[in-house]
Amino acid sequence: MNKKKLIIILSILISTIVLSQDFFEKYNFPRNGIIEHNNLVNKNFDVLHYRLNAYLPMEDSSFFGDMDIKILITQQSDSIKLNALGLVFTSLKVNDTDATFHLYPSSETFTIILPRTYTANETINTKISYYRDVSTLNLSYNRKGYYWFRKNLDSKIEENIGYTMSEPYDARLWMPCFDDPSDKATCEINITVPSGYQAGSNGLLIDVIQNPDHTVTFKWKEDLPITTYLMVISASKYSIFKQYYRRVSNPADSIEIINYIWQVDSAGPTWNAVQAFSKVPWMMEIFSTIFGEYPFVKYGHAVAYPFYYGGMEHQTLTTVHRGWLSVNAYPFYDDYIAHELAHQWWGDLVTCHTFKDIWLNEGFATYSEMLWREKAFGIQSRNELLTRYTRFNDYSWQFAIYDPESQGVYLFTSNVYQKAGWVLHMLRNLVGDSLFFNILMNYRNLHAYATATTEDFIDVVNFTTQSDYRWFFNQWIYGKGWLKIAYETSYDENTKNFVLSIAQVQDNSWPTYKTPIDIKFYFPDKDTVVTIWDSLRVQNFVFSFLTQPDSIKIDPDNKVLKQIISQPVLVQNDGIQNFYLYQNYPNPFNSITEIKFDLISDSYVKLKVYDLLGNEVQTLLNEYKVAGTYNIKFNAENLPSGVYYYRLLTFPKNSKKLPVELKDNSVQIRKMILIK
Repeated sequence: MNKKKLIIILSILISTIVLSQDFFEKYNFPRNGIIEHNNLVNKNFDVLHYRLNAYLPMEDSSFFGDMDIKILITQQSDSIKLNALGLVFTSLKVNDTDATFHLYPSSETFTIILPRTYTANETINTKISYYRDVSTLNLSYNRKGYYWFRKNLDSKIEENIGYTMSEPYDARLWMPCFDDPSDKATCEINITVPSGYQAGSNGLLIDVIQNPDHTVTFKWKEDLPITTYLMVISASKYSIFKQYYRRVSNPADSIEIINYIWQVDSAGPTWNAVQAFSKVPWMMEIFSTIFGEYPFVKYGHAVAYPFYYGGMEHQTLTTVHRGWLSVNAYPFYDDYIAHELAHQWWGDLVTCHTFKDIWLNEGFATYSEMLWREKAFGIQSRNELLTRYTRFNDYSWQFAIYDPESQGVYLFTSNVYQKAGWVLHMLRNLVGDSLFFNILMNYRNLHAYATATTEDFIDVVNFTTQSDYRWFFNQWIYGKGWLKIAYETSYDENTKNFVLSIAQVQDNSWPTYKTPIDIKFYFPDKDTVVTIWDSLRVQNFVFSFLTQPDSIKIDPDNKVLKQIISQPVLVQNDGIQNFYLYQNYPNPFNSITEIKFDLISDSYVKLKVYDLLGNEVQTLLNEYKVAGTYNIKFNAENLPSGVYYYRLLTFPKNSKKLPVELKDNSVQIRKMILIK
């Protein structure tokens, strides 16, 4: 789901502003703390089909329902447990026989006591009549399941509107169900609303019935498997405009794109849906070419306002915020519209088996934004988005992408969107385009209309490449943080050796990354790119060049998620020096190390230690010394692990010059590594 930051439009007219990227961030504000979702496990059944008859008066937030659930018993059972919260059951039958049930609001579940003990492979039909009452529940503003708002032109609400929004575990707030992403079933959703209203849902519209009580029933049917959080109802006095996508696999066959909008938003001066959705058929063509044919019978959008999210990829009918139609913002939201469309493959066709694996939905859809740009507008456009989505200051990026909530991180953060999209970009550069897109196709084909885990995806990568890439996923999906690099260079005119020293300076609790890195060397007459494999905390790479390069660039094409950290400059010393500074011993060291230097003549000496950012950590010497050999102990017990530099500066006792003026022959710097 492409959840965005909390949308606080209130009385602000979108027509007077261009919405910034941060206004619709790619995730919603968290609810009140990490939610205990009360997931059901070890179920003894499989839901085959849902048929919901929903009755929406549309004059208030009332919601009445009759739910038929067809269930296959998978092991001997005398009861089954499902999810419901804020639902009042007025009757419950199993195979047309009244059955006993128990509601457990604290665990958001209910138990059905079956009329008898059923054995494996028997099928039961459960029918539940209910109405929704959340008045006694202390629910946050964005955990309602079903949302209803009254027409209020001052608040920019053009008509009464009711819609559902369920990810991750809120379908239970508007229908009894087994509310877990691992479970998929087919469904029918029949929505009865007052005449004059339109109601959209999943799958195909198979009938519209005009009822004698001045209501109308829209009958929707989804014959392809769907999980509960992707089921949807959207109802308002909508206008409809349609588009068509011609299948790349059969141009004679078209997919209907149905867009539900308020009439004023069709092609108005403030909101223009025709403009906003104009590229959708093109996007479908590009994604179908890359990922395989569009996998469902229709597509479309239902525009909602107020909506506490940016977009939600309900299967075949994406819900989007009205702000995405903004004339002033166009075409800013093209990327997000592409994101939601990509979810029809990555999230709907292939669904994460658990929300621990949410990156399989969100990271894939985020990288799909980049693929859309690449195919439509070129690599430069893709790279612009890649740069925009590099967010080292985002708190969530410090954590592993897999299972964010177990780490105390909210589920829908930039970690599982942009950072996970970056991981796919790196995987593509690691294995090459041919294998990467074969991986996507194999992943689709193996798990189509089903679910997948992170381990399932790793298996597909290894099978497709015939290599073991678990190390890559251990670093980037199961491991924390990202690669931080400090580097220095030197060139020896005598040996013609150019030495590149790279230090991985990320926190010690983060992985030591193994990764290929391109190095671009700039010479007066030509440039050269060499690929190295960096795999150690500190590593030296030696190149033989007849002349010294003018400069170098690490990872010039931005293939690796890395942060290059500034550091003190290593001063080259080609003249005769008054001293020699040795490498500290031991190195790496744990808390205490010894720094040795020789003085050829009496000198004033300054020996200081710096961190990677050039901050002075400690002064070890600042005094006059006679010629000789010195061993200075450096105690780093109070310092964190990492890379440090020690700098020795000498100058004659009676010199009137400042030390900086003597730097050519009076300064030497060496690197040391503290590991605790």
